[in-house]
This record gives sequence, structure tokens and C-alpha cells, in this order.
Amino acid sequence: MGILMGVPMSRKKRGPAPVREVKWVPDREVAPLRTLDELLKYKEEPLLCVVEPLSEAIERGKPGNPRTIFCHDMDGNYKEDRFVYGSDDASAYRFHHWQIIDTFIYYSHQMVTIPPPGWISAAHRHGVKVLGTFILGKDDIKTINIARGSGLTSQVATQLANVARTGRFDGWLISIGCKMDRSCVPFVKNLLSAVTTETHKAVPGSLVIWYDALDVNGKTKPQNELNEKNACFLDLCDGIFLNFRWTEEMLTSSAQLAGDRKADVYVGIDVYARNTSYRGGYEMYKAVQLVRRCGLSAAVFAAGWVYETQGKRNFAKNQYRLWSFPDNCCSDWRLTKPPLSTSFCQGFGTRVFEDGKLRKLGHMWFNLHKQQLQPRDQGNTLCSTCCSVKLHAEDAYNGGGCLRILFKPNPNQSDVKPYVRKYELDDLRGTDGAILDEIGLHFFCIEGEANVWLLGQLDVRRPGDVRQAVPDERASGEASVSEDSSSDDEPERKRLRDEQYGLDAVMAE
Repeated sequence: MGILMGVPMSRKKRGPAPVREVKWVPDREVAPLRTLDELLKYKEEPLLCVVEPLSEAIERGKPGNPRTIFCHDMDGNYKEDRFVYGSDDASAYRFHHWQIIDTFIYYSHQMVTIPPPGWISAAHRHGVKVLGTFILGKDDIKTINIARGSGLTSQVATQLANVARTGRFDGWLISIGCKMDRSCVPFVKNLLSAVTTETHKAVPGSLVIWYDALDVNGKTKPQNELNEKNACFLDLCDGIFLNFRWTEEMLTSSAQLAGDRKADVYVGIDVYARNTSYRGGYEMYKAVQLVRRCGLSAAVFAAGWVYETQGKRNFAKNQYRLWSFPDNCCSDWRLTKPPLSTSFCQGFGTRVFEDGKLRKLGHMWFNLHKQQLQPRDQGNTLCSTCCSVKLHAEDAYNGGGCLRILFKPNPNQSDVKPYVRKYELDDLRGTDGAILDEIGLHFFCIEGEANVWLLGQLDVRRPGDVRQAVPDERASGEASVSEDSSSDDEPERKRLRDEQYGLDAVMAE
């Protein structure tokens, strides 16, 4: 995951990944395409699993608002997550802070990185788009010359679009960082434009983002800002991912040049903070704040730092800390229509529950397909340290875990006890039929009041609005459900089963 000449999006040569014997999975895994020949010969194959489509029930911010990308690079990736049907390593890296980000990029050091379907399903369930990567590094000038000399622009673009459509993901991060003559730049621009056009055709709503590795003169010199040397690439696609070594002055000038496309400028933030002007690690959110203050978007890179350097034993605790962003670093996130179904499983466990009953004990498993809708405030301490909400892996309704509300008694207020009440949606319905309901917890404590948006907002408009109001039969107290939404072959409509248990059933200790 090292930075090569200031360009982290490189194709550093690596040895083959160590092969680990996995006992609990069929012999099926996802692999990248390593050469131009592999890409050109790529043929559509039927997927052996169901991939969750991008949720249409989630609204993320407003057009033009700053966004956040998480670009996931952890030692070249394709670890336990590469197995289509999961693995038996419950300690594998996972991510569940989906409400904080808008786009997830799966990155490796290969030419064409195809995101594993587990990541796609988990992200799509939360309304997050997933991008693969197409990378030509410093040693790939021969590939450029072959594609250019043989007139392969259209074929390469079409094949990349086919890969995205077949893999059920949402576009590409394009990084071309090989030193070239200035005469090659028009070919690169034509390729970027063609990939954008073909991917938009093949995958409606898709994104193609350019990485800041090459300037308009053909030099592999990242600009770390939007300027006259790289702005032409932004004009040809949906966004630009700036390199990581920026300053506040560069942010200001980038915002000025971007104009009404400020949100399409993604400022790279290296969690390792290698030769940067900002702090990384647990303080990387401060860099996100600086970026958003200028109206620009953020691109968090290599957040696997917390798994690789901080110890796997405390991974969950450290992950909560790393992604505990303040509100001004987060986009609005709301559910726009029922049904709402979750047991809060993160896609791993040491046992398996079905309908509240233990089915398998001592069964180590990891499968991001099984990850269910996740809350934003999980792991945080709430109400001046008296309450917190955390994953509980010893019990579950469905899957391998649930949420547990923890109450820490105040020694100075020994008579204060926790009290949890379940509210039906009809309790909050206005006289005109409108609902604007926060799905989560509301605490009243001695120290004050706290509002916790565990699942954002369920926003149902008035009957006269553009969006139709939810019928009465769906707006009952049974709208909070604990059905397992992660079954690979279960359609959405079956998730309404067991609605009567409510959210309090899956938050039980």
C-alpha cells in the first residue's frame, strides 16, 4: 500500500498472495484482470450468487453537497472477502459505517480490480455505490502503445463497461500513471471519455472518476489540487480524485476553479498521513472537516490502517473510534420508504441465529452478503457516558449479532435506572397524515438530552406531495422489523415477516 513517487494509485509488483485453505466455502472466488489481454478476452459469466441491487429506499444528501469516498486498499486486497460464499475467518476485515460514506472503491495493485460481490451487496443495501479500479502504472506504457496503435479505445471502454454491468457494481476509478510523451495525452483523454460514456450506458447511474496521477503534458506528477494541468480530465468524467499532499491554500484554489462542480472534486486523505500536511489515524476526520469547509468532497484512502497497525484484538473498538465522525463530516441519510428490516448483523459471527433461535454454535463465519442495515452511531458513548450502543455477538435474532444498549450507572445518581419504551409509528403521525420520524433512540438523562439517529430518518411525505404517503396498513406499529435481510435468495417483499417483534426485540441484551 506504499506511495510510489507520491502516487499511491500504482501497480507495484507484488508476489502472489498466500493461499490459505478455507474449509467452509465452495471453490469459488473473485480475481482481478491482470493484463490488457485478459480484459479484451473477458466474457460475461453468470454470477453464482445474488448481488443486492442499489437500494432505492435511501436518500443520501442533496445534489451539490459534499460527499465522501472510502477507497479501500489493504495490502492489495482480495483477502477473505474474495470468496463468493464467505469464509471461516470471523476476524477478517469488515466495514459497517456506511451512513458516513457515499461511494466505496475497491482497490488493488492489478490492472482491473473487480469488487467482490459481498462488498457490493453490503454497500448497496445502504445506498452506497461501489467502484472498481482500472490502473496503468509506471511500467504500463507498452499497454498504452498497444491500445493506441491498434485503435482499441472503443473495445477497452466497452469491455470495462461490460465488466461493471456483469459484476453488478457502479463504475470505475481510472488511474493512468505511466510516463508518456505529450502526444499520448489525447489518446488518454479519448479513453477516459469513452469509458465514461460506455459505463453510463451499461450501468445507469454509474460513476467514472479520474485519479490525479497524470497532467496534461503527459508527466506523472500529481497536482494535489485542481488546476489548469488536470482540470481537462474532470471535464470528461464524473469526478476527480486528488492526490493526498495538499494544503489549505490548494483546497481554496481548487474550490474556486471547480465552481459549481466542487462536490465532484474528491480530495484524497491518506489515513497513514505519509508526507502530508494533516494528521492521519484517528484524527483523519479533521482533514475531512477542512475539505468540506471548502465545499469539496473527501476521499478517505487506506482506512484498513486500523486493522493493519492497531491490532486485530481491539479492531471493533478501534474501528468505531476511527469512523466516529462529527455531524459536519457526514451527509444527510434517510430512508424514504418502508419496509425497514434489520437485525444489525455485521456479516460475521461465531454462531448463527435464525428467528431468534440458535442454529449453529462454535461456527466461525465471515460473509459480507449477510451484513444487514447498520446504524450510524454504533459504538459511540451517548448521553455524557451513561449509555452506549454496541454490537453484541453472543445473541442475535438473525445472523451473528445484534445491538446492545449498555447503561453505565452514575455513582452520584444511584436511583437513575434505564427505561426503554417502544413507540408505534401511529404515535408520531400528524393530523394531516405526514410522518417525519427519526428511527433510533432518544435519551433523557440527568446531564441533558441526546438524540441518536441509529438508522437516520424515515421520511414519508404528505399525501399531496410528489412522493405518495405510505398507506395506513404499512404505517402501523409493525413497520420496525427484525427479519434477516441478508438471505441471498430471498426477495425484498419477504422481509416483512416477523414485523411484530419491533426494533426493541433485536436490541435486547
